[in-house]
Amino acid sequence: MPHIIPTFCSICERTCGMLVTVENNRIIGITGNPDHVKSRGDLCVKGRAALDIVSAPDRLRKPMRKTKAGWRPIAWDEAFALIADTLQQIRSSFGPAGLAVYHGQTYLKNCLAMALMKRLLRIYGTPNLCSAASECFIPQLLAGITTFGGLPMADIENSRCVLLWGNNPFASGSMAGCSMPRTIRLFNELQQRGARIIVIDPRTSDVAARADLHLRVRPGTDGMLALAMMRVLCDEHLYDASFIERSTSGFDHLKEVLQCIDLHHAEAITRVPVDQIKLAARMFSTTKPASIITGVGVEHHTNTVQTLRAIMSLLAMTGNVDIVGGNRFIAPVMLSFPDHAELPVPSDSPIGMDEHPMFIGMINQAHALVVIEKILTTPESPIKALLVAGGAPIPQLANTKQVKAALQKIPFKAVIDLFMTPTAQEADLVLPAASFLERDEIGTMPLNRQRKVLNPEGLLSDWEIWLQLSHRMGYGSYFPWEDFQSAADALLQSASLSCEELDRHPGGILHEIPPGQFLEHGFPTYSGKIEFFSHALESSGYDPLPAFIPPMESLESTPDTAKTYPLILTTGARLQMFVHSQHRTIQSLRKLHPEPSAEIHPQTAHTYRLQDGEFAEVSSLRGSLRIRVKITEAIMPGVVHLPHGWSEADCNLLTDHEKRDPVSGFPGLRSSLCRIDKIA
Repeated sequence: MPHIIPTFCSICERTCGMLVTVENNRIIGITGNPDHVKSRGDLCVKGRAALDIVSAPDRLRKPMRKTKAGWRPIAWDEAFALIADTLQQIRSSFGPAGLAVYHGQTYLKNCLAMALMKRLLRIYGTPNLCSAASECFIPQLLAGITTFGGLPMADIENSRCVLLWGNNPFASGSMAGCSMPRTIRLFNELQQRGARIIVIDPRTSDVAARADLHLRVRPGTDGMLALAMMRVLCDEHLYDASFIERSTSGFDHLKEVLQCIDLHHAEAITRVPVDQIKLAARMFSTTKPASIITGVGVEHHTNTVQTLRAIMSLLAMTGNVDIVGGNRFIAPVMLSFPDHAELPVPSDSPIGMDEHPMFIGMINQAHALVVIEKILTTPESPIKALLVAGGAPIPQLANTKQVKAALQKIPFKAVIDLFMTPTAQEADLVLPAASFLERDEIGTMPLNRQRKVLNPEGLLSDWEIWLQLSHRMGYGSYFPWEDFQSAADALLQSASLSCEELDRHPGGILHEIPPGQFLEHGFPTYSGKIEFFSHALESSGYDPLPAFIPPMESLESTPDTAKTYPLILTTGARLQMFVHSQHRTIQSLRKLHPEPSAEIHPQTAHTYRLQDGEFAEVSSLRGSLRIRVKITEAIMPGVVHLPHGWSEADCNLLTDHEKRDPVSGFPGLRSSLCRIDKIA
């Protein structure tokens, strides 16, 4: 008889609720779970294609070892023995820091796998865990903590004005924190009740086309735009004086910075007309409550933390922090095993501590781009083994050519994945992982249990891989659990929960902090208030006040480079049917967007004699690629946009891993220089 199993989707970071109908170990239906606390029954196009992904003919089904003759399948016992023996030899000969691990965004939902992996690394002794966080989200966290002591999130459903800055929720689902359909429905509801929508984006995305106001800002100059908007608030006395007096510190210092901002100069830098800057500032400040959602479009610049500090100061100036309809604080669930604090701590510092100490201190991870840099700049790689779990350094990290060169210097590499990805092709060993429909897991966004729907032959869940590897390495006494429930229950103790309790809430458990708690009791900052002048940044040697610094590679910063590469390169806008570099081989998704294209404005096309649909060469100081041209009014003149995640036109062949934001270490993926040429 058919039966329905509630679970959640792990294709992207949104973890939408699913109801999967199964009969005889075969899926016969997938729908959204209407009782899920966030997605409320909606699934995006990827979730609806989950069965296509799970049953894809190119799925890995057995461990694969690279030999001189090519790849050959091996047994799990042989695979675990190879990894365990190699890692023990490295530890003995070079010390534990010779091992690095890189995980992708999928591990944000694999909480048990993440906990077991980190436990193994603590016992082994390496500090060099790094992840996709080296290019995602951490600048927002850094800016939030140095301003508010935490990161407040937009309370969209109660906002009367929503500012979407470097963010396209119709592609990412970020407005509702769940699926794109749910986001679009919420957007429609906001507009129907008269809420104002402001979008700041160099591209006219679907959401920008429907906004009340769209500012097309030059890539990499968002910080100047935020400062100019705050200058308008000061000039026109549109800031919330009582909120500032009661709940903030350092406003007089910020006003001194803003007095140096000239609106016409800001227009010249940002390419946003002064009248639009004023209109946006007035609309946001006079329509309360208001909220701001920032996306990776603001993160991928070499000035990202200061830019985000300026945007968050705009929130504080208008009194839209810790209130209903503004940006409110969430209660993240942090899971750990009961004895976590008793485990040995690595004696070495994570790679990147010298270069980006606040990044390292914030998440206690190595910085992936600094790891690449260290490998390339030393005669012999300091990393002797790299394990990649659910991640894709190729093609996701900046400067693909150098990332590949670094991987080739590492003596041993193993990858855990569902498919033979470009990163897996560089490995010595590839382990086939179970998909989210083939495993049990724990997620925390919201807190929920993922339930195994299918029982695949020959595949292991990520948590099973780490558990079995730990036993193979002789660490069994630290890993006493025999199955999922015993391990998960031990992990859930830190939240005073159990698998049984999660089973009673198949729609998930969402923890929220009532608005006003910090306004009443103080913020977890040095001053106990919102800090325009950040003591945390000052103590770490950084500018304590929001400031605009041009991108490290730009028309202003590198004028000689701009003579050869006069166009602005921005990369990486998301597409609904893909997650980063994933799913290009899933035909039901690929047919929705068959090939990549370089977006350029008609003026740019005219200057370079390019026709819509023809192939062109886009190049930078790092390299070049061949890609089809798409001529569109939706991009600013003088800007080239390249999508990311396409092996056949990898935008990261053109980006730079060395020029990085000093605080976060983030590269300028969305604001560097390039040129585009007709192919003869």
